[in-house]
Amino acid sequence: MDRSETQAGTALEKRRRAPVRLLRKVAVAFAGSALIVAGVAMLVLPGPGVVAILAGLGLLGTEFPTARRISHGANGYIRAAWQAVRRRLGRAD
Repeated sequence: MDRSETQAGTALEKRRRAPVRLLRKVAVAFAGSALIVAGVAMLVLPGPGVVAILAGLGLLGTEFPTARRISHGANGYIRAAWQAVRRRLGRAD
């Protein structure tokens, strides 16, 4: 098989998968945003608001690098805050 045939096949395959990728990106954006909105609502309503927000950020992070960076930063901040609470209560890991 010639190199140009391989590249043509790859380009054709990418064009064929483009609608599926776009649909996945839209679905992830919608579901992640819905989780974040629900999490914000749960901050004042009964429910695990922070967990839902982090889940939404994690889901968005599968498709969007900026959301991944925010998720990692927020996760680190929350872990540090949780450790401070545990130390204050006298419970070490």
